[in-house]
Amino acid sequence: MANRGLMKLMLAGCLVLGGVLVGASFQHLLAPGETAANPAASEVDGSDSTGVLPASLGVPKEPSRVSRIYEEVNSSIVTVGAVKRQFVAQPWVRDFFAPSIRILERQQRLPYLGSGFLVDDRGHVVTNFHVIEDSVEIFVTFPDGREFEAKLVDADRFVDVALLQIDADGRDLPKPLRFADSEYIRIGEQVIALGNPFGNLIEDSRPTVTVGHVSALQRTFRPDQRQQRVYPDMIQTDAAINPGNSGGPLVDINGEVVGMNTFIVSPTGASAGVGFAIPSNRIRNFVQEIITHGRLRPLLLDFDFQSVRSAEGRAIRVLEVAPGGPAEDAGLRAGDVILEADGRPVESRENFLLVLRGKQVGDTIRLTVWRGGDVLSKDYKVLEAPAMT
Repeated sequence: MANRGLMKLMLAGCLVLGGVLVGASFQHLLAPGETAANPAASEVDGSDSTGVLPASLGVPKEPSRVSRIYEEVNSSIVTVGAVKRQFVAQPWVRDFFAPSIRILERQQRLPYLGSGFLVDDRGHVVTNFHVIEDSVEIFVTFPDGREFEAKLVDADRFVDVALLQIDADGRDLPKPLRFADSEYIRIGEQVIALGNPFGNLIEDSRPTVTVGHVSALQRTFRPDQRQQRVYPDMIQTDAAINPGNSGGPLVDINGEVVGMNTFIVSPTGASAGVGFAIPSNRIRNFVQEIITHGRLRPLLLDFDFQSVRSAEGRAIRVLEVAPGGPAEDAGLRAGDVILEADGRPVESRENFLLVLRGKQVGDTIRLTVWRGGDVLSKDYKVLEAPAMT
């Protein structure tokens, strides 16, 4: 208690000292004998005869561009919460017939897990899959406090995107956010990250805004080697992203979504100015795929291959090509060595699978192939895998 009281005194002392210093600084602007009637002094001082500064001094009359963008988009940004199933070890509970540690299953309501945003007027909301993973129930809260139950329509666990849908029950929803074409974003462009960081601490469904720039493009990560999740071609930004921002939009200066805030690289767990967002084109294609077909269609891989070392470095060699499929249509043959996929080196079997899993039905993979001393370019069209019987 004594320390807390001392802290209050220290803060109060700072405020008083600050007032004295500010007053002294303005007095110093007036030469001895000068008064506020001096035009030069009045212009600098900006005070009336009582010495009170006008409230408007230094405050812009019009909102900034960032403020206008925030006002335009913030109502469509949601907080994503869930009821999650948790398993708690109880080593003190023993069973005569099963003496190992007993596990207690319980459910916990976590109202501020992450962020998301509205993408159409049918109530579809996108977020990161890791935000709602292992959830029993999902709900979203809009900045005006309205909470809706949400269902998981489908998710790409590999790319870390999930599509939710809420039942608005006839209630008006905000205007959905627009997607920009992430192919045209450039390093150095200004971007704005929105979402609900530290939601469980602050307990406020209104989104925050941080401003930065695109620091780099086409960053690829696999944060956890134990999982198959991968983040290819990510947008790097120095706009502050913190826990809870996951799933929120990264928008450009036009207020259009260029990416989805997903994770950070930090030694402390807080923002270190190195955050990453999934490009908007991948999110938009994912949403359109599910809305059009009702699900995320599995991808066909109709040729077998293995990792090899060649004169050109590490690559993959085609072992067998299924007849009548996209690999044969692309002109692939057994013995071909694939050096690159979409302009990226393919150094192992896993590298190529990462590229494929980042695609959707209808996409094309541009392959650079070495065959008998010649370097060829082949287009492999990604098709839907046939249903398992």
